[in-house]
Amino acid sequence: MGESRVVVWFSCGAASATAAYLILKKYPAERVHLVYCDVMSTEHSDNARFLADVERWLGKKVEIIKSDRFASIDDVFERTKYMAGIHGARCTIEMKKAPRFAYQRWDDIHVFGMVAEETKRIENLEHNSPDLRFDWILRDQNVSKADCLQTILQAGISLPVMYGLGFRNNNCIGCVKATSIEYWKKVRKHFPEVFERRARQSRELGVRLTRLHGVRIFLDEIPLDDFDGAIEENISCGPDCQFELPMSIKREFTERAERAM
Repeated sequence: MGESRVVVWFSCGAASATAAYLILKKYPAERVHLVYCDVMSTEHSDNARFLADVERWLGKKVEIIKSDRFASIDDVFERTKYMAGIHGARCTIEMKKAPRFAYQRWDDIHVFGMVAEETKRIENLEHNSPDLRFDWILRDQNVSKADCLQTILQAGISLPVMYGLGFRNNNCIGCVKATSIEYWKKVRKHFPEVFERRARQSRELGVRLTRLHGVRIFLDEIPLDDFDGAIEENISCGPDCQFELPMSIKREFTERAERAM
């Protein structure tokens, strides 16, 4: 058996791109796999450009994997009748975690774009995933989110458009993990069609995604006053989103792992 794979989970964000850059300096290129869980259809179209730029910069292709059950996050919402709640976001488990579970091997070293200031997220993921091996290269080298943005710019790559519009994270547009009214006002301003779709979906499912003065409200109840300030909420979509796996999926992964042994 050869050496274990080093899998960088690329998310079209500056942090995961910087993690990939540093990992390729640490490990032989043939051991490193850059992998993207495909949610491109609901992310900003500029992400395809960013992914291609990162591939050219690093001299390595990004492997694209996807759900074999759902076509998009909208498909997840409409077929499962679930958006987000106290257990997390269903779209993350179906579109990112399930494909990752199917792809990963027991001895992989996992690399995620969690930066030096995200020690709590790192601790939570380690606690909830004791069977996984990690390399926290950004934390260990004290690389911050601001450092990651600067690294991308120094590489001659334009940052993803979502950052320029004032969003902290380069997630799917209209991320249902967001609860801040500031976030949803920005979505309404820049992506009105997405906002209207999320408002309709949340009404149909009875999900109050945001808060006004501490009270949960529907998106179509957000006041119409404009907003162009900073979003303080961090809604990074990643492996620490702890949605409880449906029993059918748990069985599927167990059977798949047993067959691979």
